Amino acid sequence: MEVFIMRFSKAFLVATSIIAIGLYTSGCSSSSTSSNSSKSSSAQVSSVKKEESHIVGSYRDDADGAAITLNSDGTGTYVMANPTQADIHDQLTWKKEKNNYIINLNDSNYDTPIDAQLNEDNLSLVGNDEWPNQSFKRVHGDFDVDNFLKEQHAKTSSSTTKDTHSKESSTHARAALKKWASDHHKDTNKIDNLKATTDLSEPDEGWAFVDDNGTEYAIVRNGKVYPRPVIDGGTSSN
Repeated sequence: MEVFIMRFSKAFLVATSIIAIGLYTSGCSSSSTSSNSSKSSSAQVSSVKKEESHIVGSYRDDADGAAITLNSDGTGTYVMANPTQADIHDQLTWKKEKNNYIINLNDSNYDTPIDAQLNEDNLSLVGNDEWPNQSFKRVHGDFDVDNFLKEQHAKTSSSTTKDTHSKESSTHARAALKKWASDHHKDTNKIDNLKATTDLSEPDEGWAFVDDNGTEYAIVRNGKVYPRPVIDGGTSSN
């Protein structure tokens, strides 16, 4: 009887040890799987953050007197010097979406999201019904938007030889034309492809927008749009 009890005790201890080892191994495996899953998830988040951070920085477009700063927290600032009216100085938010970025200006005049594309140090804002195409170059080093605006105004003043108001940029004029077309339910698709030429009747103030055939679509003078019959039934201003 004692022999039987001893054998039973040994068998019980062996079985208990096997179960304990199995539970420990299972726990380690589960912990390892959980750890690997956590690492994989962290790596994916890190990859997304790294990709988003590529666009963070400041960019300038000296041709149009515009600049944009994009912060790491998804906020930013857009400015544009305007020699004839108040400067544009808007706060904005941005986010990564697929291969591009989406920018939303906190501006009641432009409530349509703007598609932005980054190619190394070149940032492009793709035009829509209310916004013209714009191209920016990354700024390396410190950048202050207020100093940039002062610099643009100083440049405009030094290049103006006549005692008249400085002529607005063609980008301002195109934006005004797109806004007019959108407000009046006109076709805005062609406006980005129109050429901005000097308004011969008012060369110091106006821009004429024509197609490849030379057909004049509109005149824009100091923000006022004078449509031609090709896009409007009359010639009244906005």
